[in-house]
Amino acid sequence: MPKVVGGKSLEMKVVLGLALALGLPLVWHRPLLAFFSRFLLNQGMTRFNYAGEQVLTAGGLVLVASTLLSTAVQLFWEAWTAAFQTVLLHGILLACGMAAMACWGWIDDRSNDGATKGFRGHFRVLWQERRVTSGMWKLIGGGLTAVAVSLFLTSDIFAWLVACGLLAISPNILNLFDLRPGRAIKVYWLLVCMAIAVGVLAATSEEALFVWLFLLPLLVASVLLFPHDAGGRMMLGDTGANALGFSIGYLYVTTVPLLWQVTFLAGFVTLQVAAEFVSFSRVIERQAWLRRLDEWGR
Repeated sequence: MPKVVGGKSLEMKVVLGLALALGLPLVWHRPLLAFFSRFLLNQGMTRFNYAGEQVLTAGGLVLVASTLLSTAVQLFWEAWTAAFQTVLLHGILLACGMAAMACWGWIDDRSNDGATKGFRGHFRVLWQERRVTSGMWKLIGGGLTAVAVSLFLTSDIFAWLVACGLLAISPNILNLFDLRPGRAIKVYWLLVCMAIAVGVLAATSEEALFVWLFLLPLLVASVLLFPHDAGGRMMLGDTGANALGFSIGYLYVTTVPLLWQVTFLAGFVTLQVAAEFVSFSRVIERQAWLRRLDEWGR
């Protein structure tokens, strides 16, 4: 990518882009939190958490709304400064993919299929009762969303298959950990840090820098929402976990080398299979250092 874009230096664009990415979520966090808290309460979106307390669910709407608003402003700024089409494409794909995944999660949050858990549970209901659960619709919709987005990211067949896999499974990985206050957001931060580490080692391109600029608003929004999630006042729900998970998949597909993408995909598949047979919560509770990390912030 050239050092000058639309007559403005790349350095100046990055500085202004950072200011927007970091500042915009701070501007509308409080009004969005107040609005969606009332909205979710009016919609009866409450669930009993692990402690038997009734808590608002689908709080991830705050994250999604904040990120979409920030992305809209960022896209306007990038278009006004004559950014390359690939830069704008990343913002559009990330926003549309997150919104679609959040919608599938919202359908699941709204349903009464909470007793059906895991891939095996949803397929068992489909086979035995000839009924498609909300979780199954989420799997189908999430898979189709992953296929659609990945078509714009690569023309290589193998890279496309890996991209499809990462974009489809990463929302499920965040869902696996959304069982205790703050846990899913901490896992999200961990996966972000892993992407940063790999990106530094692999010396990623300048185009990857613009992907990070579009992802920063979500990262800031997650930090702002964390006290409410960890404090047991609001659950992310599938709405939030799906959005966070998709952003992780998109981050890995667009900013890390293919070999690392394959490695992460294999790790995610392993976690998904293990979750069908092992309770991650029990594993965490049995390890003192994991338990301390899990309880941090509550």
